[in-house]
Amino acid sequence: MPAEMTSRERVLTAARREAPDRIPRLIPMLGAVAERLQTELGVTDLQPFLRPDFAELGLSRSDLQTDFSRYFTRPGVTWDEWGRGRIWDDTGHYAEYLYPLEKAETVAEIEAYPWPDLTEPYRWAGLTERVAAAHAQGLAVSGMLAETVFEVAWQLRSMMGLFGDILADDPRATVLLDKITDRRESVVRAYAQAGVDIIHMGDDVAMQDRLLMSRDMFNTWFRPRFERIIRAARTENPEVIISYHSDGRINDLIPDLLEAGVQILNPVQPECVDHAWVKATYGDRLAFSGGLGVQSVLPFGTPEEVREHTRAAIQTLGAGGGYIVGPSHVLELDTPMANIRAMMAAIEEFGGYD
Repeated sequence: MPAEMTSRERVLTAARREAPDRIPRLIPMLGAVAERLQTELGVTDLQPFLRPDFAELGLSRSDLQTDFSRYFTRPGVTWDEWGRGRIWDDTGHYAEYLYPLEKAETVAEIEAYPWPDLTEPYRWAGLTERVAAAHAQGLAVSGMLAETVFEVAWQLRSMMGLFGDILADDPRATVLLDKITDRRESVVRAYAQAGVDIIHMGDDVAMQDRLLMSRDMFNTWFRPRFERIIRAARTENPEVIISYHSDGRINDLIPDLLEAGVQILNPVQPECVDHAWVKATYGDRLAFSGGLGVQSVLPFGTPEEVREHTRAAIQTLGAGGGYIVGPSHVLELDTPMANIRAMMAAIEEFGGYD
């Protein structure tokens, strides 16, 4: 049995596709779920129950207060610093999207758009100290960069608009994607300089049963931009680990992600990706994280089914190392508290390496 490790050692060992002392875990959940769980357990601090191995860090908030209202005509729209419009449901988790650049007719309109100030150094002031503080606690640090390029682009332009531009080889697509990529490069440089262990990138580029685009489109339009971002990070720190997230049946793009420099694949959604297949085919080159079904067993199974589901994922994806266990997305309000307890108990029961 391996000697007891710190969380950081455990995560880095798994990321290298080796076996740590136990399976590291990453258990994201909605804030409302966390509140319910605190009530269920009668605690104010979930850390002793979840035993997290990660600290997930991001940049500080922007000082800009850009008014994007001129891009929207409907009431009740809110927006983030990119100007992506949303009308939220009652849970604050699902939203209808509205697209500020949907009607942009020229490259000039895209260039003149009020882009976020992610290239400004004040956005990462204090980041090095926050990373060091997490490391001092023994935690691995992940710099968060989900919705890296594709999702931001379609949420600005609309999916139909973005794909239409790409198919027409319209320069609006090139300018839009490069504007986003330039800012993402600045962020990953800051993360790498600050000493994060993992940069968590990703875009949802797949549905339940197929990709959202052809491999040719991905490799022509998106992979080169991911490679630019990864190169920027590794210029600052050649050892930084790259994790990539995409829900859905991502199978056909895995070779391309590997060639681009991805080392951890998340979330290996069990409703879409066969765990035995992906481990046998790519486990010598990829580590995996996630794997527990938030569309199926976690919300709708019995506690015993959750226990067995968790055991099977650990046994399959964790064989020989290379696995970080957790839900395949955030735990949502439809997940029974008994099932969260069963999942955590199973991680404790089956997560060790003899």
